[in-house]
Amino acid sequence: MVSTSKVRIFNAGEVNMEILVERALAVLRRSPFPWQLETAEAILRGEDVIIDVGTGSGKTLCFALPLLTNETDMVIVVSPLTALMVDQAWSAEVSTVPVCAETLASGGPDNLYKDILAGKFRQIVVSPEIAISAAFRTAVLSKREFSDKLRAVCIDEAHCISLWGGSFRTDYANLGVLRGRFPSNVPFIIASATLPDHILDDIQGKLKLSRNAKMVWVSNARPNIALSVRAMKFDNYLMANLRFLIPPKASKLEDIDITLVYCNQRTTCEDCVDRLRSWAHEMGIPPECIAFYHAKIGAKRKRELEEMLRKGQIQILVCTDAVGMGCDMRNIARVVLWGLPPSFCALVQRAGCTGRDFQTLGEAILIVPASVIKNGTKEAEVEQAVQDAVTENQAENCGDDEQTSLEENGIELAGGNQEVLVNDGGVRVEHDDSEPEEETSGKTQRRRKLSKNDTNSLEARYLTMFACAA
Repeated sequence: MVSTSKVRIFNAGEVNMEILVERALAVLRRSPFPWQLETAEAILRGEDVIIDVGTGSGKTLCFALPLLTNETDMVIVVSPLTALMVDQAWSAEVSTVPVCAETLASGGPDNLYKDILAGKFRQIVVSPEIAISAAFRTAVLSKREFSDKLRAVCIDEAHCISLWGGSFRTDYANLGVLRGRFPSNVPFIIASATLPDHILDDIQGKLKLSRNAKMVWVSNARPNIALSVRAMKFDNYLMANLRFLIPPKASKLEDIDITLVYCNQRTTCEDCVDRLRSWAHEMGIPPECIAFYHAKIGAKRKRELEEMLRKGQIQILVCTDAVGMGCDMRNIARVVLWGLPPSFCALVQRAGCTGRDFQTLGEAILIVPASVIKNGTKEAEVEQAVQDAVTENQAENCGDDEQTSLEENGIELAGGNQEVLVNDGGVRVEHDDSEPEEETSGKTQRRRKLSKNDTNSLEARYLTMFACAA
């Protein structure tokens, strides 16, 4: 591997922002926000950047903006879920390719890697399994025709690197090895809507981010989303608490708001759909407008459901997080969280799937047992919610068909890869006297690393505050 990339590293004041905005309008068809331009300038200057902004705010635009200074630079984007990778490639205004089990199986790795080296794509979106694999390193990362044009390495949904529950999706946690596989002047960009302090500290250590990394922070407040909490009035297994999703006078598809219902378990998804379809059938509404989505349904079915949801042919999609955090589906009118989410950040990520264009109102409803509202959430309940998700949900890129395809194409999966990718826990707190004190050593200040029990306590506290105050 060469020691440096041949991309131009700009000095302070050399980036012409007016020209960059003009090119963004012409190529990306968007006028960048000031924070997006600030991020692009830092990347062009070769600085590591931490992007902590809300869902739907435009984090991924920051990956493409630095490419507008010439016609040959490329970026690698590491993404946790196939659905998100495909969505980014589908919606990108610059040439983009997802490198995942699906694309490797359809065209073969040799042809795909050849096209990447030839500069056919400006953005290469890869799964963590492929990003750290020996096959991808040999075929792409180690080649000068690639490294010479590499502008930045971007880690999307970076909170997934650190799983606070104590279990890791091994390949994502091991992304730190990438630092030594790229030229020294190629910056790392991490982006997420949920980067609490202890998760950020862990990420900075794993990726060896510069201590002077540029921090770009925009509030993840979403005033266009109405948040509410409902107590379960009926036994959980009856699903009767979801009856409101199909209005009493509904007679056609358009009478049902397009809704995502998030569940922590695959079996719960399927049970919910069975019940909802029976109610739809009773009212003369085609049951096919209601479907479930989880990591075990297969790649072909996932893409079919995503397209049907975009076209308004699916009114209610009952899903796990495999549907893809960050997927830019702008017709979602309502999100329902069925049961206690694994973390407060999981709540934020899921709720952020509605009202993504900021111009329309969205609704997010958390439905939990009455005991949670009355007595609050205990650490043990948070731990159980995480364990349920880890046990029941399969990581999107590691379902049976994806695993077989990756292995057939020379991608070895690390042990433990069958565990779910859970949205990481923790919340950003402006100030709290009860938080651990910072330890000072010389000029370096570092927070005490939180234990799993500490984190579960924080999660329980903030989930309780939300459930009881909403």
